[in-house]
Amino acid sequence: MQSTNMFSRLLAVIVLLWALTLPALAEPLACKSQGGVQALPYESAVPAGYEHDRFATMPRSLMFSYGAFTSSFETAADDKADSPYKGVPKWVSYEMHGLMGGDGKPIHPQGAKRPTKWYELSETQFLWTDKPEIRRPGIDPSYRGFATTWNRGHMAARSHANRLSWQEGCNTHTFINALPQFADMNQGDWLALENYAIAAANKYGRVWTIAGPIFEPEREVEVIGKEGTVPVAIPHALFKILAVEVKGRISARAFVFSQADEADRGQYRKCAGTPQSKYDLANYATSIASLEAATGLTFFSRLSPADKKALDADSAKGPWAIEARYWDDKCGGKDDDDDV
Repeated sequence: MQSTNMFSRLLAVIVLLWALTLPALAEPLACKSQGGVQALPYESAVPAGYEHDRFATMPRSLMFSYGAFTSSFETAADDKADSPYKGVPKWVSYEMHGLMGGDGKPIHPQGAKRPTKWYELSETQFLWTDKPEIRRPGIDPSYRGFATTWNRGHMAARSHANRLSWQEGCNTHTFINALPQFADMNQGDWLALENYAIAAANKYGRVWTIAGPIFEPEREVEVIGKEGTVPVAIPHALFKILAVEVKGRISARAFVFSQADEADRGQYRKCAGTPQSKYDLANYATSIASLEAATGLTFFSRLSPADKKALDADSAKGPWAIEARYWDDKCGGKDDDDDV
């Protein structure tokens, strides 16, 4: 009887110790805070086999190259010249690879909880240093009080960077990769296109994304940011180009999302309450030539004139057909708010 009691007590202790470890084991990953250093919190380098700016978008401004994306940001000279690109990138590009398991199903990568405060970089200090009117340094304070309408909208998606590692997903939360994006678009139609890009990568093996802002000439550029913070420009529209390579031939699709007027913003529907199948992404289709005219950028500058002409001719045809087996993330499920 005594040995039975001792065994029972020992078993109880083992169960208790096991139970005490459960919270630690179940604790979700979380992006660490930046601390006092104005740099990304995790080491980041472009992986072997990736060329984020393969097609050489031009011109190039203040350039950043990290594991998950390449960014061309406004320069100090732009800032002094009162460029419309106030505190936002001019373009961001990246290469994403497919993730398919041996069972023929997509692999969903692990992600981490987003940081509450986004990461600042020392290279963008010119936006707030030597400016007495800026009392709250950094870009993150500019979004405070505006985020319910204007999200810190990713150009290189966190879910796409998670396919490299959850740390690279965390590293996307920086302002060389973000701009004010209308909330329902960011959490709706734009997110639906990001989901589509994952499916395209799974089907074709790789997909390249080029994204950024559009500012309409002769139109006022509004900004976010309360008094004493860095003014950050609200783009009139956003663009995204997707490109794939099939049997050595490049194919591209171009899209534009307007957010300048109430009528533009009223068309967007949040992903959480709208099934993926209800998004007609062809509604946002445009041509590469039209985007070049709207942005002043040159896309696919490494292609020959003949190849680029052929690419442009197909670029406004809307999304490629992607079979159901390649889809991973889809709209219509859990809310994936990006900025609340």
